[in-house]
Amino acid sequence: MKHLSIAIILLATFAACTTSSRYTQPLVVADPAPTPKSISTASLYPSTATEKTGPVNVYLIPLNDFSEDIAAQIGRDLSKEFGLWVKGTVAMGTQGLMPMPGSQQFAAEDIFEQAKTVMQRLPEADSNTYFIFLTNRDINSRARNFRFQFSYHDKVCRCSVVSAARMHPEPENSPGSRQHLESRFVKMTKRAIGQMVLGWERSSDINDLMYSPIMSLDDIDHLGNRHPAIPKK
Repeated sequence: MKHLSIAIILLATFAACTTSSRYTQPLVVADPAPTPKSISTASLYPSTATEKTGPVNVYLIPLNDFSEDIAAQIGRDLSKEFGLWVKGTVAMGTQGLMPMPGSQQFAAEDIFEQAKTVMQRLPEADSNTYFIFLTNRDINSRARNFRFQFSYHDKVCRCSVVSAARMHPEPENSPGSRQHLESRFVKMTKRAIGQMVLGWERSSDINDLMYSPIMSLDDIDHLGNRHPAIPKK
């Protein structure tokens, strides 16, 4: 299965761990990269409000293969929707982070392990702050009970990671592919907040954002955008 290169403006493929999208190249490069555009989810939410103060409820931490600007935009949009303080950070360093032996997939647990110091040092965080890592890397658990995972959660470290690597629609550059990718990634990020921060239970209603199990892109595409599901009239 090809890998994505996202940054939610995303023109990439499901192919290897490297990315060709100009918006998702590593942030330290020889030639300055173009300024990423904003994702197009703002129309889903009310007009802008003043930034919240106090402890951050959710930190969105992009790895060095994910756009800082996109992380910040998602944070602003989800702050409006959830009434929480969801804040994007600059990209986290990943020196020494390696794929699992015999694989091009990265263990979610290794990402959390590498991020321990980062989580401890982020300002405006407290014992209730939740951390969501955003990446284009293909992820799995160390146990590899599944072929891959769109996201992975750990209640003990109060962490989730959401990966865009398997979310790119096919065929590449088809009409609406950008919107599909944006929708998929934002839905999975919202699910992480709903389940791990707000305590939402999983649902068997495919129209509910919290529908489970999610086993394919088709499942993500058919998810509703709210919890509980909005009844059809």
